[in-house]
Amino acid sequence: MPQPLWHTLCALAGVLAGYGAATLYHRRRDRDRALRDRLIRARHDQHTDALRARLAELRAVGDVVTAATDHIDAAYARLIRDIQEGGPTP
Repeated sequence: MPQPLWHTLCALAGVLAGYGAATLYHRRRDRDRALRDRLIRARHDQHTDALRARLAELRAVGDVVTAATDHIDAAYARLIRDIQEGGPTP
């Protein structure tokens, strides 16, 4: 086999090997990146769900406090009204 042809074939084989290695590298990198993104998204979703649950608890507590405050305000208003009208005082 003539020398220049041999060098050309070796160069082509090297280029193909480099292309194959680069393709494998990029596929693996993309797969790892996609996996990392899915894990981050799953962790983010877990944190979001936990925060939503905590917010729901706080809203429920806030509703109870609001109802209790309204009840106390109404009782205080009745007491003040009775005192201003000259009615019985406790």
